[in-house]
Amino acid sequence: MAVMDLKVNKIRSRKDQSIYNKTKRYLEKMNEAGIEEKMKVIDQILEKEDGEERYSYLYDILCDYLDQEFRDKNICGFSNNICKKRCHMIENGKKKDTYDNGCCYSYLHKRDCEHLNVPYGCKIKNLGCKTFTCSYLKKQGIDYRLNRIYLSRYFFNSRQKFYIENIFFVDKDVIMEGIMKRR
Repeated sequence: MAVMDLKVNKIRSRKDQSIYNKTKRYLEKMNEAGIEEKMKVIDQILEKEDGEERYSYLYDILCDYLDQEFRDKNICGFSNNICKKRCHMIENGKKKDTYDNGCCYSYLHKRDCEHLNVPYGCKIKNLGCKTFTCSYLKKQGIDYRLNRIYLSRYFFNSRQKFYIENIFFVDKDVIMEGIMKRR
């Protein structure tokens, strides 16, 4: 089954073959639609032989995927740059239900993220920001984790996933350095 499934003529390393096979089994187990198309994306990632190039390509695909998910499903319910679904927080002693720019506002620093480009969204690619969901969304069952996304499930190790999901408001270049240090 394993070697016959490959659409690529060149021989892969054992690790790459393992990633391919595990991903396909995961998609089948999850009863995903369009498995063949999704496996073509895995093939494209595996074609990148240089580790940094592969991680960078995968990182871009994941950012685009999550941007599309949030945009198409209007997960945060933005209206006029205000998040309607944000969890309740106390501001100046009063309960506030809506937040300008949602999670892109840092309550620690009392300002918007410097990479926010209103009304277009984020100017950078940061998977930590893109996988983050507030407590309100989590209560609704919306929670993005790299281990649940077929693209990243077997490509990143657990240290890389933890790092990626917990670094916010920094550009891809900084994150790529961290990914490479943790491989």
